[in-house]
Amino acid sequence: MNKKAVGPMAIILVLCLIILIVYVMDVSQRECKTNKDCSKNSYCGSDYECHQFPKEIVVKEYDFLFPSIILGIALIISAYIFKGGRIPKITWKK
Repeated sequence: MNKKAVGPMAIILVLCLIILIVYVMDVSQRECKTNKDCSKNSYCGSDYECHQFPKEIVVKEYDFLFPSIILGIALIISAYIFKGGRIPKITWKK
């Protein structure tokens, strides 16, 4: 075996063991993995802890009809201008 490679291999092996130990310790300290690990009135959050369900669920409804109409008109006008069309000036007769 190459004697020059023993030192770096030992360092790599020690670093891999440290990373493995830290990962195993992190996984073992989790309170839950899925919602089944929590009670019926709680859920497993992204931080792997059980959280109580909220008592009131607020659902906001948004109406995007008016903004989508404005965006559609703007897209049609910009496509017309891009094709080389000119917007005629509106002259009001007195």
